[in-house]
Amino acid sequence: MIAVTGNEMKAIDNYCIEKLGIPGIVLMENAALKVIKNIDLDKFNSFTIICGVGNNGGDGLAVGRHLIVEGKDVSIFVIGNLNKASEDFSINYSILKNMKIEIKAIEDEENLKDLIVCIKKSDMTIDSIFGTGLTRDVEGLYRDVIANINEHSKYILSIDIPSGIDSDTGKVLGICVKADKTVTFQLMKKGLVDYENVIVESIGMPKMAIEEVLQLTMDH
Repeated sequence: MIAVTGNEMKAIDNYCIEKLGIPGIVLMENAALKVIKNIDLDKFNSFTIICGVGNNGGDGLAVGRHLIVEGKDVSIFVIGNLNKASEDFSINYSILKNMKIEIKAIEDEENLKDLIVCIKKSDMTIDSIFGTGLTRDVEGLYRDVIANINEHSKYILSIDIPSGIDSDTGKVLGICVKADKTVTFQLMKKGLVDYENVIVESIGMPKMAIEEVLQLTMDH
């Protein structure tokens, strides 16, 4: 099995979007549907989803939408500055707003209490805070959020990578989400090789894109 670094995955992603013309939002939708495929909808009925404002958070928002469509009880929280949100995150955020879905911001200790209440009553916590691009230690409110996810969740599913893990080395960057299951996309990440319960799902990236990019990185 090929395992890639965060930068290699990003390059493959960019190749699909820029060279092949697959819209990023399509890849995000594919990713969300593959996460849904890995949730036992007969067993899990209530969810708390915690999203960052990058594309990993956008995946989480899309997953939340599909769970809501399935009639599930879903609480959605966002941590981070919405003014710095990625384009595809913003699209999914707008869709949920148009659906009149409440999205709660995590900005202070008070919001943290609300988050804990939701986590405790949910069957599953879904982590989509940080993706494979994280390289520095998790601090401040983010650290508190992850600590509470670990402490109070009945079951944790992480999208692409448990938040707080270095995708290249597997090192814990101060603190990380202790996921029961991780659904990662297209290719295994080098930092996840030693972790258990990691499922690799294709999100429709053509083989040529992967070969082209990895050949390019091998040539350098």
